[in-house]
Amino acid sequence: MDLTIKNEANIHFMIDEIKNKLQLVNRDVLKASAFSTERYEELHDIYKMVKRMPSFSIRDMEAILEELRALRTEE
Repeated sequence: MDLTIKNEANIHFMIDEIKNKLQLVNRDVLKASAFSTERYEELHDIYKMVKRMPSFSIRDMEAILEELRALRTEE
């Protein structure tokens, strides 16, 4: 998968991977449909950071989720 291409399929992939890595219990808290390609670079940066981190503290998870909430296009 070429994540340098801005499209909805890549957004869905990255959001699913972030949810898996964070081991979110409530997976509905992040919906890929709430993100647009306009903020793709920021989402991709968060995705790369999450994939690099071996583990997450509660504070890390809260900060990551807050950053993702700020990128959403719909409430």
